[in-house]
Amino acid sequence: MMSWISLALTLLRITNQIMTWARERELISEGYDKAIAEVSQSILIKTTAGKAIMEKVNAMSDEEVDAGLRGLEPE
Repeated sequence: MMSWISLALTLLRITNQIMTWARERELISEGYDKAIAEVSQSILIKTTAGKAIMEKVNAMSDEEVDAGLRGLEPE
């Protein structure tokens, strides 16, 4: 009788450990997914800003671009 109870408790402990491990894996995966989403959003924002800057630069004359670049040079 005692061996059946001991076996049942052992099986419950093993099941609990497996469930805990699976949940930890799930949380880690969710963390990776969140990090990837944040980096993707950052890239999208930078790309959108870059496109807007390029549109402004493309609308400028060569002289305006040269003047703007000269303004970036350290003195």
